[in-house]
Amino acid sequence: MVFGFGFSMVNSPITYTAVSGMPAAQAGLAAAIASTSRQVGQSLGVAVAGSVVAAALATPGGTGFPAASHVAWWLVCGAGVLVLVLGLATTGARARASADRVAAGFACVSTVEPARPAAT
Repeated sequence: MVFGFGFSMVNSPITYTAVSGMPAAQAGLAAAIASTSRQVGQSLGVAVAGSVVAAALATPGGTGFPAASHVAWWLVCGAGVLVLVLGLATTGARARASADRVAAGFACVSTVEPARPAAT
């Protein structure tokens, strides 16, 4: 429940940050890349946490699942702190100025208009 709440608090800001500096023609691509990155990160996180817990359970004289999962919880906490630091670093004035420079570079790219049916 705590993890789900934390993820829900960062999901929308991550998507907004990914698409805010992009022109409308590129916003879908930016959202797709952000979504794919989240899914890959979640898959790797589950795999690493599961491996850490399984390794702790496989040691001789294992103490049981609750004690074995402590290391995985510390990894989750460390990842949360890393996300917080990266979020603060990428939403400041310097990051906004960088996004504006990139957006200005995309502004000179012409957008492709949808094909219109030929008049009959």
